[in-house]
Formats: sequence, C-alpha cells, structure tokens
Amino acid sequence: MLDLDALGAFVAACEEGSISRAAGRLFHSQPAVTRQILSLEKVLGVVLLDRSSRGVKPTAAGLAVLARAQKVLRDVEALSGAAHDPKGENGDLRIACSDTVAQYWLAPQLGRFARQNPLARLHLTISNSPEIAARVAAGLEDIGFVLLPLNHPSLLHRPVLSYRHMAAFAQGTAPPDSLVTASDLAQSPLVLLGRQTRSRQLIEEGFLARGLWPKRVVEVGNVSVQKELVRVGLGVGVLPDYAKRSGDDLEYRQIEGASVREIAIVTHRSNFPGGVAERFAKMLLDSLNQRS
Repeated sequence: MLDLDALGAFVAACEEGSISRAAGRLFHSQPAVTRQILSLEKVLGVVLLDRSSRGVKPTAAGLAVLARAQKVLRDVEALSGAAHDPKGENGDLRIACSDTVAQYWLAPQLGRFARQNPLARLHLTISNSPEIAARVAAGLEDIGFVLLPLNHPSLLHRPVLSYRHMAAFAQGTAPPDSLVTASDLAQSPLVLLGRQTRSRQLIEEGFLARGLWPKRVVEVGNVSVQKELVRVGLGVGVLPDYAKRSGDDLEYRQIEGASVREIAIVTHRSNFPGGVAERFAKMLLDSLNQRS
C-alpha cells in the first residue's frame, strides 16, 4: 500500500532538487526522507530518482509518478479541507499564468476576489502557456490563463482578454508617426521576452511572415525588466498593450498590422474542483459579461 508520507517525501525531493532541502521543508531528518523514498520505490518496483553529488532529479518513471503524486496529495488536502469546511470558505485556489498576465491584468481581479473571500488561500504558479495547459489538464492547477490558440481535449477555455502588441520607446526617441512598421522595428535593436514564451514566438512569426528578421535582440525574463532596459536606451520594446501604464516614462506607438491576440481562462473539462475556484471563475466571467 502506498504511504502518503512517502509520496510527500518524493514530491518534496523533486521540487527541491535535494534530499536535504526536502528534509528541511518537511521537518524530518535526511535519513528518514531517504528511507521513505526508498520504501516508495520498493512498493512501485521502479527507481524514481537519479541521485548525484549535485542533488536529485526524477527519472523517466519518476516524472510519470510526480504529476500524479502531486495530484493525490492535493486531493487528500482538499478532502481534509472539505471535512472541516463544508461551505468551502477557506479552500484553496490554484492558478497558473504568465508573470505578465499576473502583474498587469490578473492582480486586480485577485485583489477583488480576496476581499470578497478573505478565508480563501491562493497559490499562484508562474509559467508559459503550454506548461500551464499541461498543469491544468493534470489537475495540478484549478484555473489557467493561456494564450490562444489552444487545442486540448481535456480542457475548456473562454477568452477573457484581447490585446495587440505595441512598440515602447525611451522618452524622446519615438518616431513622430503614430504607427511604426515591422520593417522599422526590424532595423532597430529590440528588447524582447525570452524565446520560451509564446509572446516572443508570435512576434518572430510576424517578422518571418514579412520576410524580416530583427538585426539585434536583447532578451529579458519579464516585462518589468523589459521596460527598464527600454528606458535606459538599450532598444525598442515590443509588449502587450495591457501592460502599458501611464507612469512608465516611455513613449508608445501602435504597430502597423499587429494582430489581435487572445488570452483565455482554462479549466478541466471533467475534473473542475468547484468551491473557491468556481467562485473565482464566476466572479471573473460575470464581470466580463457586464462589460460586454
């Protein structure tokens, strides 16, 4: 029979990348955590962790077990919560989105929900759209926000945010025209998000469709850093219009021919947890319906 404590030790070791850090997180001794993981490996009949002087990481079998183990532990936590909180007032809300969506669009929605549901516990995971979809499909997140298009048989989605990319310039460097072209941008040094992001991929696809390619790119990890590097003159930023703020100390121009992009709220088709997550989704969608 599987031991939940052993599952917890295995998950902690994977997430921490270290047996010793997992032990500290669980308030157990390192030998005790090692014994629990060895016991789990014996029950399952597979090696779950690759062990080295640099730490641990899941084997192929371990990766397959990890997502399910995380979900089992989450379901056990939810079961305990339901027993002590039948109305679901202090349940967990697990959301995954990009850091840009979190900072520039989602934060006010979460603030409003927290004021209405002060006992709810929020868990926010920052990731990219493919990983977010995979986590919601695996039951690791209740709700995700992903950049469309999305084709996944296990997921339901509804657009909640439409936007276009804009060009951001340091003060005093923007062209006089209200529009800039892709050709103009390709001739400028650009400050863009990393290639692992869907946003960057769409920007590059737009250049390629016009037979263009940027002559120089400074790659950054998030939009806040992107803005700062544009401010100090490292290049022109290309960022979503919903990230524009009046206090940015930047000059913005629309990009000629920029396509409309959509971000959608994503939930599991048949395994949506309800409770706190359902209340948040309803609040968000009701507010959108009122605006339309």
